[in-house]
Amino acid sequence: MSRSSIFFATLMFLGFALAARAQPEVFTRGDFHLQGPVKDCIVLTDYGEERFEFDREGKLLKSLTRYNASDYDITYYRYRDTVLTERRDEVYRDGTFDKRTSFAHFYQRDTLRERGDLTEKITSYDQKITEQITYKYDSIGRINKIIRVQAEGIDETEVVYKSYEDETTSEYYLNGQLLKSVRISERENAGSRQKITLRKEYFQGTPQKAVEEIRSGPNRIMARTNFIYDPDNKSFLKEELWEYTYDEGGLQTGETTTYYSHKSGKPKVYRVAKKEFIYQTDGKNPGNWIKKIITPQNTYTTRKITYYTPLSEVTQDSLPKN
Repeated sequence: MSRSSIFFATLMFLGFALAARAQPEVFTRGDFHLQGPVKDCIVLTDYGEERFEFDREGKLLKSLTRYNASDYDITYYRYRDTVLTERRDEVYRDGTFDKRTSFAHFYQRDTLRERGDLTEKITSYDQKITEQITYKYDSIGRINKIIRVQAEGIDETEVVYKSYEDETTSEYYLNGQLLKSVRISERENAGSRQKITLRKEYFQGTPQKAVEEIRSGPNRIMARTNFIYDPDNKSFLKEELWEYTYDEGGLQTGETTTYYSHKSGKPKVYRVAKKEFIYQTDGKNPGNWIKKIITPQNTYTTRKITYYTPLSEVTQDSLPKN
């Protein structure tokens, strides 16, 4: 199981890779489908546990992936007001802090300009790996250039934007070669507004694969489709399709996965798998689920949630002294 599996599975639809982001990602309780003044949430897994800690405003302060008593990974987040200024990724193996694979990220914005550059400095704890990434913006705040400086040299990514009717496409060129494209459009469906994002990846300018996501609201994925590229026909072929259903409260109730084969040269369904999710909640208002049962596999995921005490109920003697 890879590092922070649940963490990254939860966030896999929330953004693109670091090079595609216009600013450091700030995660909140909502990104983990948590409501109310949650202080921390522990997710029990088959390999250990995931733990997430939040401040009173809901920003993520710390995430921990524990595989066993001596092997675990920790990420710390530090803010100035609502802006992320520092992230530290620490790796512990056999109870020992591993400086080689642990990194610190520092973010600094040029505040002297309205669309000032954002600089990210990355350093390993043993000081053997360092790099700097500078994000530059256009007049309306979109990222238009990414400059990466490392020991191997300097890489420059240029972002080109194109608009057609209700579609906007951004193309990322790494040292002059097309690396990826992101097309965003919107449509009306059954009375709701849906956002469609199509991401294509390239290697040395040649298409490799693509992913299409359909959203209804910021945290509700309705469908996700994976494509592979067919160089003979110069087209993308559907490989896997995930479709999701939700209840009125926004909890995911079902998942249908469709798998395709391409023996005939065209995508053909060869297997369909379905899952249903049943929840046990903690009875709070607003509340959260603490157990999710997956059928027909009859497996489950458990969460332990701690809430902040309302400030109105905190006694004067318990407040920190100046």
